[in-house]
Amino acid sequence: MAVLITGGLGVIGRRLAEHLREHGYDVKVTDIAIRTEPDYRRADVTRYEELVEVFRTWPIEHVFHLAGEVGRENGEQFPRRCVDINVSGTLNLVQLCMEHSARLYFASTSEIYGDHGSALVTEELETDSPLLPTNCYGWSKLHAEQLLRHFSQSQGLQAAAMRFFMCYGPGERPDPYRSAMTNFIHRLRHDQPITVHRGTSRSWCYIDDIVAGCRSLMEGWDGKRYEGFNIGRADPQPMTDVAELICELLDKPTSLIQSADPGPLVTPVKNASFEKAKRMLGYEAQVDLRDGIERTIAWQRATLA
Repeated sequence: MAVLITGGLGVIGRRLAEHLREHGYDVKVTDIAIRTEPDYRRADVTRYEELVEVFRTWPIEHVFHLAGEVGRENGEQFPRRCVDINVSGTLNLVQLCMEHSARLYFASTSEIYGDHGSALVTEELETDSPLLPTNCYGWSKLHAEQLLRHFSQSQGLQAAAMRFFMCYGPGERPDPYRSAMTNFIHRLRHDQPITVHRGTSRSWCYIDDIVAGCRSLMEGWDGKRYEGFNIGRADPQPMTDVAELICELLDKPTSLIQSADPGPLVTPVKNASFEKAKRMLGYEAQVDLRDGIERTIAWQRATLA
């Protein structure tokens, strides 16, 4: 059984490939970098003809579709590219997965839900009320999910969505478009100030728990109908507390923490339920926040100049 990971050279893709191989799976990877490796093929998901060659080369049974344009600000600055990759690229994989009878697991995002205040976000929200993302990135992922649901209901596609909540950890290098966690650690390590949005709260999930959730979906989902699963850790923390914890672990003064109002693209509170994944897949995150931050600090110290 071959498992394909699109975007397999990305932060989550790399760790997922390692994780699945550790559990005995035959993992194949596509991305857009030029490399020569036996289990890698260069393929842009927006280029159907390149994906066709991937499916002709390997007997693909499961596809983790992680390739995409990621991030709120990135989506606003490059909206056409965001839609091309996240929506059109997904449609290319839909067609090939149906043709080759492969299951498709789509990397979605917490951003599809939009702003629900402090209310607990469950998967049932999508049936109870219209979802209103606050940014182009969230809209592109929601559109892709709606198309997956359509092809599941009308043409028998076996597909499910993994709605990742606040992934962080080793492998993610600091960059203005990457997670606040990674950038906070990097800046504080170098005695640089950080800016925390007032009134914001997040449930951060360590990357090893994210990829374990991916495997739980492949192994535990029955494939009978389209499903969306929140994947993350149920431990919402005010971002001021997170920033202070990082300062404590780095032995840095909290005077480096500055505050600002969140912008219009930011969902202030992300308070999600992960009970559906626990009930249906047996999934539950294991790494607590302090341990995950300590591991991330150790990786940055060992890896980044």
